[in-house]
Amino acid sequence: MNNDDLATLKEQTEGLNNSANSLTQPWEPGLVLDLTYAILTFTILALLFATVLLWRKNMSSLGILKLFGILSIIGMSSILLVTGYDKDQLTPIVGLFGAISGYLLGKESENGPQQPPKIGSASPEPPAKT
Repeated sequence: MNNDDLATLKEQTEGLNNSANSLTQPWEPGLVLDLTYAILTFTILALLFATVLLWRKNMSSLGILKLFGILSIIGMSSILLVTGYDKDQLTPIVGLFGAISGYLLGKESENGPQQPPKIGSASPEPPAKT
């Protein structure tokens, strides 16, 4: 092998190493911007549509909080996915969104059905008539 072949091989090897180590966005910036605007617009339209539906139905405040929270979390997670964060940056964010949505969906309302008393539990007796 001559020096030209070794230089070419070295350049190709460095090019492969640089492309493997670089964490760049695989999409063009214009496409990322368009996708971000599209997702943001869709999320805002979904929130407006939900507002109109909940306003006509006179929904409880907890139901409104659940719906708006879940729609916002889905929209923001989608925007974060499109903007190109890598898995090390995205994992804690999605974990936080999952914890918030789990709290919202698991929260019970105060006016919801109450559990019946257990058999054998001490319950107050009705007042005696005099």
